[in-house]
Amino acid sequence: MHLHRTTRRRTLHEALPLVAAISVLAFWSAGAAAVPKIPKVSVGIEKCIPTVLAKHPGTVLQVVLKPEDGKPVWEIEVDGKDGKLWDVECSGATGKIVESEQRFKSADEAGFKDKAKISEADATKIALAKHPGKVERVEYEVEADGTPVYEFDIELANGDDIRVEVDAVTGKLHEAHAELIEIGRLPK
Repeated sequence: MHLHRTTRRRTLHEALPLVAAISVLAFWSAGAAAVPKIPKVSVGIEKCIPTVLAKHPGTVLQVVLKPEDGKPVWEIEVDGKDGKLWDVECSGATGKIVESEQRFKSADEAGFKDKAKISEADATKIALAKHPGKVERVEYEVEADGTPVYEFDIELANGDDIRVEVDAVTGKLHEAHAELIEIGRLPK
């Protein structure tokens, strides 16, 4: 397996070798100044996925490792048996679910559209003003507190990937996190 500064999308059947590579990445990143610091992962996807699927049974579409406040978080996308799409965050330190958001297929889907006040175009401008690059994907989510957000996967000029959330009501940036590892690919 060839490692890049930002690990690109992998299929789920490639997950196990990638999990083993996480410890290698920690040593590798220490010598590469441009690589974001990878937080210590105590709980891997092999433990987080069953926890997430117990709460939202379905099919795992994608797994992303990202740092939040210096702590590892597995973001697991699930196509639920309940007919809904879920974006569930599992702590890479404790293995507990820290957040669960419903994801929508488009900005026009009921549940997102009726809550959003700013357009996707405006949200894109806001995200790219702070994090210039190429938008690779846009997701439409409603946070656990009911706030709708646009979530952008942006490839920065240096090749790194970042996830940026823009509040679909206020237009404020919610959060931005490096994508350290990405496994699987979400359908467009």
